[in-house]
Amino acid sequence: MTQYEDSQELLIEAPEHPNPTTRSLHWKVLGAVSAVALLAVGSYKAYSEPVPAPQKANPMDFVQDWEEIPGIDTVIEHAKTLELKQPLRNLNDLFYESQPEELPWIRTECVIDVIQGAAYLGQAVVFLYKAIKYDGIRCPDNSPAGCAASIAGFITSVTWIASYLSFAANACGAAVNSGALCAGDWTALMANFGEMATVGAAVKEDCDFGKDWLALLKITGTDDAGPGWKTFVPAGALPTVETVQKVDALRTADRNRAFDLTQCVVADVTNAAAYIVRAILQIRSAASACPEPKACAINIMNIISSFAWISQFTSLAVSDCWDKGSQKALCAADISDMVAAVTNGPAAGIATTSDCADMPDPLEEEKHLPMD
Repeated sequence: MTQYEDSQELLIEAPEHPNPTTRSLHWKVLGAVSAVALLAVGSYKAYSEPVPAPQKANPMDFVQDWEEIPGIDTVIEHAKTLELKQPLRNLNDLFYESQPEELPWIRTECVIDVIQGAAYLGQAVVFLYKAIKYDGIRCPDNSPAGCAASIAGFITSVTWIASYLSFAANACGAAVNSGALCAGDWTALMANFGEMATVGAAVKEDCDFGKDWLALLKITGTDDAGPGWKTFVPAGALPTVETVQKVDALRTADRNRAFDLTQCVVADVTNAAAYIVRAILQIRSAASACPEPKACAINIMNIISSFAWISQFTSLAVSDCWDKGSQKALCAADISDMVAAVTNGPAAGIATTSDCADMPDPLEEEKHLPMD
């Protein structure tokens, strides 16, 4: 047998052995695939199953065991030593129905507040007209003092409207309204400053008896020069022009007279009567509250101011209701108004200390009602 044949026989008879490296690689791949499959199945189950909601703690468990809190005895003992800012009171003090004997008086105050709010509305309209159209005190080409008095009177009347509506919100409600009382006090304080400004502007002419008051208001007297436009009108047209001028003056006088009567009835007479009723309510309140100094001081100043305003509006009625007017009545009205404003202003300021407090006491507030 040749050498070539021997080697060929060896090749045929030699056994085949698999490559160990390849077999190991196959097992690794199979293991990795199995691991990924198991991981995927586990993740699917984890996300598909609902997560149980956390259980809330039962508050009763804490309530039953609060005595076991460390140091709770010390906290309780300290709480017993704390002082209240004001003594505990019955909430029925807030409601007017709990005071049946006072309810009719409170409702009377409600009516008076509403009436005077309406009266000052009419007065505001009259003052506005006087500042725009009324001869003698029209702004700005007539009397500077009259213009100032008209503007100040209009602003003051509007402020009084706000004050009386605030007081009505308290007296017409079912319970004490401290916020409304506080607003009424502050607006009343502002109105009193307005009264002082109005009187300061008007008294210069009302109480100057060295002047002809009727001439000052252009009710009497003549103007020799006449209006400047007459020089441009032909002489033949003068009677017609003078007739038109007289008719216009007559219409203006009638309109002014109508506003005077409005002031007389709506403001003067109404306010004079309302302040009489208000003074009666204030005297009754002072009789029960005067043992307390602050409430007594407020009530006494309110009473003085109410009588002073009765004097003022009565004097104004004499001037406004009479077609010729009265300078003496206007001067008396100015003096009375100043007295009223000087006394009522401090009363309103003192009342804010209780009505505008952080924790107002309704019983204390009722002791100085009604305010002006």
